Amino acid sequence: MLKKIFIAIILSLFASPLLKAQLNKPQLHAIWKQSTKKINDCEYDLIFNVTLDKDWHTFSIVPVKGAEMEVFSTQVIFKPGKDYSLVGTLTESKPKPEWDETINKTVMVHYNKVVFTQRVKLQSPKTIKITGTYEYQVCKNVCDKPPHEDFVFDLQGTNACSNKK
Repeated sequence: MLKKIFIAIILSLFASPLLKAQLNKPQLHAIWKQSTKKINDCEYDLIFNVTLDKDWHTFSIVPVKGAEMEVFSTQVIFKPGKDYSLVGTLTESKPKPEWDETINKTVMVHYNKVVFTQRVKLQSPKTIKITGTYEYQVCKNVCDKPPHEDFVFDLQGTNACSNKK
């Protein structure tokens, strides 16, 4: 009997911090996955596929201007590098316009899934590391802005990419 009590005490000591960490862990309500699509020897599309929890939405990359409260549009920020350049601007799958009563504005939002894409052009034959961060806000009845997350893409250049601008 004492052995069972001792084991229960030991288990509760180890389990308590784990449970506490799990309870304090924020729900993200969005899962981000990365992929690439090779366009030619020197160009790639960097793709961010985002899956949102049921009934949750995230905001478009288009900033909301003149809102009574701050709205955090989705941002994908690339760290500049000498071995690649951005081609055009970040694109997104088609957002849905929605009236937001809390800010008295129409906002552009995404439900369920959204895809963000940025084309890059490599300028070196070596393996190129492209890094940056993404930031977003998710809302249902309340809004949550998770901390920014870092991303990394490793892309292989070719001799055709050397010194191309």
